[in-house]
Amino acid sequence: MSAPEPSEDFVAFADDVPPTAPIRKEARHWPILVVDDDEDVHHATAFALRDVEILGRPLALVHAYSATDAWAKVNGSEDEFAVALIDVVMETADAGLQLVHDLRAAGHTETRLVLRTGQPGYAPEMSVIAAYEIDDYRTKDELTRTRLITVLTAAIRTYENIHRMSHHRAGLETIVGGASRLFRRTDFPTFCRAVFDQAATLLGTPPHGLVCASMRESETGRIMAAAGRFAELQGGDADDLPKGTFAELWPALPRGLAIREGSVSIGCTSSGGARLLVYVAAPEAPADEDLGLLRLFAANLAIGFENLSLIARLDRLAYIDPVLEIPNLNAFEAALEIRRRKIGPAARMALISIDSYDAIVAVHGQSTAQALLRAVYRTFIEGGGGEVIAARVGDGTFALLGDSVHLDAELVNRAVSEPYRVEGIEIPVSATATLINLADVDADPAAMMRSASSALLHVERTHRGQVIPYTDAMRADVDRRFGLLTALRRSTKTRDGLKVVLQPKVALSTRTVVGAEALLRWTSMDETVSPSEFIPIAESGGLTPDLTDFVIDAVGAWAAKRREPLPVAINLSMADLNNPGFARRLLTRVADAGLAPATVEFEITEDFAMQDAPWAIDQLEILHGEGFRIALDDFGTGYSSLGYFDKLPIDILKIDRAFIAPLTVGGARNSLAAIAVNMANAFGVGCVAEGVETAEQCQILEFLGCPVAQGFHLGRPTPIEAFAETFLA
Repeated sequence: MSAPEPSEDFVAFADDVPPTAPIRKEARHWPILVVDDDEDVHHATAFALRDVEILGRPLALVHAYSATDAWAKVNGSEDEFAVALIDVVMETADAGLQLVHDLRAAGHTETRLVLRTGQPGYAPEMSVIAAYEIDDYRTKDELTRTRLITVLTAAIRTYENIHRMSHHRAGLETIVGGASRLFRRTDFPTFCRAVFDQAATLLGTPPHGLVCASMRESETGRIMAAAGRFAELQGGDADDLPKGTFAELWPALPRGLAIREGSVSIGCTSSGGARLLVYVAAPEAPADEDLGLLRLFAANLAIGFENLSLIARLDRLAYIDPVLEIPNLNAFEAALEIRRRKIGPAARMALISIDSYDAIVAVHGQSTAQALLRAVYRTFIEGGGGEVIAARVGDGTFALLGDSVHLDAELVNRAVSEPYRVEGIEIPVSATATLINLADVDADPAAMMRSASSALLHVERTHRGQVIPYTDAMRADVDRRFGLLTALRRSTKTRDGLKVVLQPKVALSTRTVVGAEALLRWTSMDETVSPSEFIPIAESGGLTPDLTDFVIDAVGAWAAKRREPLPVAINLSMADLNNPGFARRLLTRVADAGLAPATVEFEITEDFAMQDAPWAIDQLEILHGEGFRIALDDFGTGYSSLGYFDKLPIDILKIDRAFIAPLTVGGARNSLAAIAVNMANAFGVGCVAEGVETAEQCQILEFLGCPVAQGFHLGRPTPIEAFAETFLA
């Protein structure tokens, strides 16, 4: 098959092609595949198309001399061919037609296919057009230079339109598919990386660029994702970037899409002040028809970033202590959950209580105490070398999570070895802590924290001021406490095993009973459990209101049988008094039990007085305002202060047994008990001595002017139903 000779018409066509503005700005070529088994056809085609540009771009011819050769050229080409000029008859009579079928079947749907034949009888035009997906069908004789360029121009324009629609469809699929990732709750670095990848994909450029963000208005921008030649900037601060295009963009953050020479940027600012900048290096500016896709992507990005920043703000409220701005209990339990999945033999946690934190608050105020906690937190973080997680999990209580290399007793001891200078004040600090290997406790974070809290309570009772590892003995104590709590909760519902005993208060001058103190006793599984053991368990388990109700009901039932009222003292728990509605509830319960100020009074401990608890003080004021007397128990065991009498409505001062036991006749006048009696007299409040166990102590106390006493010498605690017969008959 010979190629037609170039004609004048062939040559003149170049000037006849109307100039067309380029759709794409990049100066690339149009790949054209020429498939023919005739060498002359290849030469003639190349000659006819030399120096021709169509739609602003040159042509790049690739020659194949058979259908098999063409298939190899297609598979070996990096670029999709815009047009393929295919001969029908080559190694077989229908080789060209089979090539057309194979190309379409293989997914080459954008390439425009033009059949050329020198033997039209082998493949009639109408049947070929109907059966095969081709764009044109020409005989070689009719393809002059002018007509060839016309055919190619039409085919390339069609290819460009189809390619653009396919590109836009792919872009929309990227945006739609990416939207689900943008709106999905995820960690922020993952979000930033996904955003950058989608932006680079839409632009069709190599991934060179970065994403900078700050989640709060006051924060310095950080490079959250970086790729290509910017990869080394990952994790850096925006303020530290070298001067250049990007460094100038961050301070004056653009809103939405911004196109500059050599780059495309998208800026977002959330309603909460969070900022995001996506920067992609782009050698060529995007085509006009691509701007719509980029603007749509920018709009989706702004919505996704707003959602993510809102989630971050909610997370901050949930996981950050609002006062200290450090991780809180929720954050620590989340960290425990993550560590739970990969607990190793070296994983451990510590629970640390700052000793006498309430006293620090009382002496120096909340602001100074909080500043102290921030300083202690920084010491833990710095001492752990960045390998220890720390969180505030309670007033004056920290939890640490790490491994045995970085988290040990030495870390805790170093943190409290020297006084802290806070707001110009030097404050000495001590701490009580327990170290727990996570492999030794239940894997559930809440169970871990319960075990740690129970262990810390054990250490505070037995080794205050020390760091003690969690041991089998401590585990046994924790298990016992948990078992007792379960049993006590059951008893508060059934009232099985609970009973009230009364201990008399005796007037020393007449040796007559003038009152009594109600004491609770509990038996579980045939074991009499000491109040010193089960009362703290009840307080930690929130059971004290039920226990107080039980005592009130028992005292009320007993008092109802009495003709002459006898005041009975009932102990109140600090845990209850911290509840703002406790006093009103208590007054209702007392009234329902038939009790009144003449038949009941309330006791609090000196530990209560040391705490800065305005709600609790308000509860006492309400009770006192209704006529009920308030007694301060265990006086002298804490940090005694005359300030008690100013801030608390105290009617009776009870001298602790520790002041009574050492009393002697010779040293009575200079004893601490004498000072306590004189203080009570000076402030016009009543006075009761506790723990009186000898006749000599009774005589000394009477000599010192103490009017009332209680103790084993004067009467042991007696079941309430037998009290009247024993002491009042």
